[in-house]
Amino acid sequence: MSLHRMILFTALFSLLSSASRSQELFPVAEPASNIPKGALGIRLYGETYNEVDRIRNLFAARVMYGILPRLTVYATPTVSNHHNKDLPPEFPVHNTPQIGVTHPYLFNGVDCYAKYRFLSRDGHLRAALYAEYSLLKVAHDEAEPSLFDDNSGIGGGLIATYLKKHFAVSLTGGYIKPFKYKGIVPDELPGLPGVPATVTYADGYNYSLSFGYLLSPHTYTDYKQTNWNLYLEFIGKTYGPVGMQVGNISYNAPQYSISTSGNVALQGRQYLEVYPGVQAIVRSDVRIDLSVGFPVVNRSYVHYYPVYTVGVQRYFYFHKKKGKNG
Repeated sequence: MSLHRMILFTALFSLLSSASRSQELFPVAEPASNIPKGALGIRLYGETYNEVDRIRNLFAARVMYGILPRLTVYATPTVSNHHNKDLPPEFPVHNTPQIGVTHPYLFNGVDCYAKYRFLSRDGHLRAALYAEYSLLKVAHDEAEPSLFDDNSGIGGGLIATYLKKHFAVSLTGGYIKPFKYKGIVPDELPGLPGVPATVTYADGYNYSLSFGYLLSPHTYTDYKQTNWNLYLEFIGKTYGPVGMQVGNISYNAPQYSISTSGNVALQGRQYLEVYPGVQAIVRSDVRIDLSVGFPVVNRSYVHYYPVYTVGVQRYFYFHKKKGKNG
């Protein structure tokens, strides 16, 4: 990491650590809190980065609903130009991953998420369990699993969030079990039939450490006041190599190397990224997020850097609150 990035991250971390009040609506990671029972949330999310000379985009529309005071469910369909309809020609020996290749915008599928908050102590410490299921129909040609927009599968984990006045910190640990992908490796010559292929993705583990600071206002006088929040989030993942069966040939990803075939994207790895961000909450129910991601330890091979993210979220309350929320 370059010196100017280290200085930026150190300054932000020092500011967040010295804060005296809390904010926990993190732009990238999920907090342990829930939305109120009967409330509906809509979140529009976008992510973009430059891959050589191609702009890669992802668009998501999340619907959130509070079933119970402690139980919230999400459904998130996504569209992106990250994949093609089939695996790359001559996969996995050549053209993997496809760098700088034009991909169409495809509907990836839907990610479903449920969060149950089982602990809330003194309004400061909260803990929740989450479960995730995704049904995606895209040709993911890299080892890194992601239930959000790359792999069908299941997952789950634990979130713990601590709040103290202007300051919030949240820790997440999760498990990812991606399903196999069965598709076609097309022949490079038009008109010839493709070869059936099966890609077996290894299990993965995701983890995050997020800091949030309420910058303004220091004193509330009206709910119409705009909140300004700063964030610093560390996002990481560990996963194993893929297994591949193309026609009658089985491939073992760990035997590949950068010097022989360049298929490092099919090998197991671990990495850590950092996302500094800023957020505005308008009239207490409209939330606007901006953040940018950089590599800290190793890097992800499913995207290039920097990764820019933007989100807009709105809550709709259909019932008046009666007392303190569970």
